[in-house]
Amino acid sequence: MKKAALIAGAVFFMFAASVSAQNDTVPVPPATPVTPVEPVAPTEPVAPVSPTEPATTQPATTQPMNPMNNSTARVDQWNNHDPEKYKHQPMPEPLTIEKIFPAIGSYSITDKDGASSTATISIDPENKGVIWVEGLPQAKFKAYLRKSPGVYKIPAQKLEDDKSLAEGVLIYDKDANTLDVCIGCSYNAEDPAVAFLNKSDTQVTEVETETKAKKGTVKSKTKTKVKPVKTWRYSGSKNIEETAVMPGTPLQ
Repeated sequence: MKKAALIAGAVFFMFAASVSAQNDTVPVPPATPVTPVEPVAPTEPVAPVSPTEPATTQPATTQPMNPMNNSTARVDQWNNHDPEKYKHQPMPEPLTIEKIFPAIGSYSITDKDGASSTATISIDPENKGVIWVEGLPQAKFKAYLRKSPGVYKIPAQKLEDDKSLAEGVLIYDKDANTLDVCIGCSYNAEDPAVAFLNKSDTQVTEVETETKAKKGTVKSKTKTKVKPVKTWRYSGSKNIEETAVMPGTPLQ
């Protein structure tokens, strides 16, 4: 028993000696040398700061805010609303064929002798620049738009009863709502209304010229034939149809 204890003690002693030997073999790093610190030079004393007076601030001017966009707009900008100036304007009326071609409609017509009749002007369904006139003694005839909105040329034409109609002028005055028709008057492109200045019953509308020249010379002889044409003049006012307004209906 003692022998076993001696052996165990010897083994423990040898293990301790080996551990101590391993610790002695580990190298120890050399110590880092410390650099000396240079002394700091004394600084000059700082002059004391004299107290300053407190800054005076102007009170901010407050303006009422605009409730619509929270902007600081002037009060007058929102308090000078003129209801009469900014009132709603009525909607424009729709553009109809009667407004584009105001000559179409019904007219109360009288001739130079005072005989009255009712004439109707309608637009051609295939050509908006052509109108048809009915109700005059010459029967139904057509006219071509030359100057908008109401200056028309009546061309020489054949009528339904195989009669001939001479050239003429038709003018509708939109502002006065009046119609003037001259059949047998020449159309003057520069001034169509000149046809109504001459009040005679005949007017020169056709001129035939015959020229004869002598052979081998530049001399010529001209013969002019003047053919008077009977004229018919009509004038009247347009029959305006007024729309009755029901009680309680607001005016447009």
